[in-house]
Amino acid sequence: MTETKKTTEKTLRRFTLSWQLALGMASGFFVIFIIFAFVLSQILKQYYGRLPETLYQWLGITILLGGLFVFGFAFMLTRYILRPVKSIKTTIEAFEDDPMTNVRADRANVNDEFYDLVSILNRMIDRLQSLIGAQQQFVSDVSHELRTPVTIVKGHMDLLNRWGKDEPEVLEDSIKSSLAEMQRMETLINEMLNLTRAEQIPIENVQEVTEVGGLVHRVFDNFKLIHPDFIFTLDDDLTQDANVKVRQDHMEQILIILADNAVKYSLDRKEIHFALSQTTNRVEIGIQDFGEGLSSEDAARVFDRFYRVDKARSRAKGGNGLGLSIAQRLVTAYGGEITLESALGSGSVFTIRLPLQRENKNDQKLSN
Repeated sequence: MTETKKTTEKTLRRFTLSWQLALGMASGFFVIFIIFAFVLSQILKQYYGRLPETLYQWLGITILLGGLFVFGFAFMLTRYILRPVKSIKTTIEAFEDDPMTNVRADRANVNDEFYDLVSILNRMIDRLQSLIGAQQQFVSDVSHELRTPVTIVKGHMDLLNRWGKDEPEVLEDSIKSSLAEMQRMETLINEMLNLTRAEQIPIENVQEVTEVGGLVHRVFDNFKLIHPDFIFTLDDDLTQDANVKVRQDHMEQILIILADNAVKYSLDRKEIHFALSQTTNRVEIGIQDFGEGLSSEDAARVFDRFYRVDKARSRAKGGNGLGLSIAQRLVTAYGGEITLESALGSGSVFTIRLPLQRENKNDQKLSN
């Protein structure tokens, strides 16, 4: 309470910018008008000789009233111009008290430098809150998911410490189980790091351009090679190169996640279908399986972190429920969208839509 009172008193005693500008403009007016009055009086003296005292009094009154008017006008004008500064100050103080505050600086009606400053500040706060939220979510998710494997490993270690180390079968089983859980923890941590990075991609800073058609063909060929028991088909309707402003490794990661997901859940009919098409402004990539399919409830949550349609079966297949979350956040970070169409017993179709990168004609002429 005392610190707040001292801060308030300090603020009241402070020589604010409005006062500085107003006094500066009034002082400038006084100086200019005094010089003007002196020059005018000297000129009048040359023509009319000695001037009456009344004239000097009127000049003095005019200077004083003019200075006061200029001071008042300047004070009101500067307060009006500096209104965004007060809003910025309030926003920064609110953010300092609560980093997740909803308070934002008000944009001025005039599109000037303060408008740009307020826009940058609001974007910066949104960005910081996004990073803080991602960090909190990361810690929460990791602590939740690591609790089980850590408990399992600790249980095996306690078992070995008590008596299991003298039993070769128990020793071997505990070591295998612990190594499997450690491997799962390592995979989980890597996927969580990928997910966090996907949420922090500043699309405006990405300069790499990827040609989608060739990359889809390469992933298609790779999956045909590593899954010879599956039937893979590809419909390519592209008539020209489809370039997107996406890092190639991220684009490949998205395709691998979706293709791997299709393979995992195709139990009876082992067939995967890829499709490529292009509209005026976007390229569309479809990956379809003919497996188990999803209910409407599961389809609505399939992109959530750690969500598994069948937890036991997904865990047996090595899934942590993060792959589709990573894919969605990568696609969204690059300004695209990913959708799912699915029905129980009829398989699923994931469709990615990304904005095309149009090459500047002037740049093309220069490159040629």
